[in-house]
Formats: sequence, structure tokens, C-alpha cells
Amino acid sequence: MAKTECVPPAALAEAKQAVVQMNTGGRGFIAGTGIDRYVVTAAHCAPLEQLPRPHLANSSSELAFKGMIGRLSSKRQTIWAELCVFGLTDDVAVFAAPDAQDLPDQNAQYERFTNAATMIGIGRPPSLSAPINGKPRRGRPHGCSRSTANWRSCVVHSTGRFLSITSGARGIIEGGMSGSPIIDTYGAAIGLVSTGDYSLNRHPSLMDCLPPWLLRELRPDNAKPAMPLAAEANSA
Repeated sequence: MAKTECVPPAALAEAKQAVVQMNTGGRGFIAGTGIDRYVVTAAHCAPLEQLPRPHLANSSSELAFKGMIGRLSSKRQTIWAELCVFGLTDDVAVFAAPDAQDLPDQNAQYERFTNAATMIGIGRPPSLSAPINGKPRRGRPHGCSRSTANWRSCVVHSTGRFLSITSGARGIIEGGMSGSPIIDTYGAAIGLVSTGDYSLNRHPSLMDCLPPWLLRELRPDNAKPAMPLAAEANSA
């Protein structure tokens, strides 16, 4: 049986610094490779009741939300953020810095907050066509527990556009984990936790569900090939 590799403790500690609290009760994480930093989360963690309709036909200031993000486990979120990606079908949302001309103070606040945190890169999901001994390629994901925010271990494989946690999901996925990153053995995010419903058990693969313009900015073409995995799941 193939040996399963785990994420090094140093990579786990670094990735944890990228996880943020959403004001909806879920999680998100800061992703980027250069100057621009984005907060990736689940779409159902966006402020759905505040979204203007149709949401794609609005100015940037109308898509900037007050008190959207904060430090992990913070009781009060104070950082403004602008919604730039929103897809309920895949359950992925991405926030960026508010427009510097329309909201200069809020933009500076977002930049200070994200610059002080670690960024997670975007990694490649496991291959569907690379079985080990006739079985799907597997790995040991990790996540943050509800009370201690420590990483927890489970097993993940790719079902195509989505990732499935195939072992330990009942004890790993809890309420409030939505938006938490699923990371590989390099500490790069390959997906995010979408649902705590074990019967659904599908979590978006970032390489498959993020829009091309954002993937180009995050430079996933430089991501290392996926090794036996790791996943991060935070709970509120």
C-alpha cells in the first residue's frame, strides 16, 4: 500500500495564518502570489441578503461590504471587502480590495489587513487518472477544529469539478467550516469546504471553479503537481 504523506507542521502553521473569519459565521482564506490579495470563501458565506440584483450590473462601490472579514475566531469583523466573484452553482465567492478611488480608507484598511497575513497559493487537485494499486489517489487532508483552530486530518479525492472527503467526513466537517481551505502537501489550497452535509459531500476544486482571469493572477500554472493531499477545514 502506498505511503501517505502529510503536510509538514511548518506549512500547516503558515497556512493557518491565511485563514480569516467571515461576518456570516463561515471562514475564508487569503490567496495570492504577488501584490494583489484575494479572500476566497464559499458563496453561501457572502452577504446574500445585501447583494444588489442583478449583482453583475452594479458599480464596485455597490459590491463593497462593510465589516466583511476579520481575524480568525474574532467576534467582530471590521474589514471592508469588495465582491468580485460569486457563483452559487459551484459555491465559490471571492472578495478583493475596495476601489481605491471610491473608498480610499476602506481600500487602505483591506490592504493593511491582508498584507499582515500569510497568503495561500492555489494548487492542483489530485488526478482522476492516477490510481494507486487500482484505487483512487488519496491523501490526508487537515482542518481547524472548532475550539482550538488546529488542523484536522481526513481523506480527499477528486470527483472532477468537486472534491470529496471519503474518510472521516462525519467527524471532520462541522457547522461553521464553510469557506475553509482544503490544502495539499505543499500547503497550497486545492479547494474549499462547502457543506457539512455528509450526504452531499462535495467541495469545489479551485482550479476547476475559479474564473480564468483570477487563476491567471494566482498563477496556478506554477503550482507543483498534486501529491497525497491535505485539506483544511475550519469551524466557527
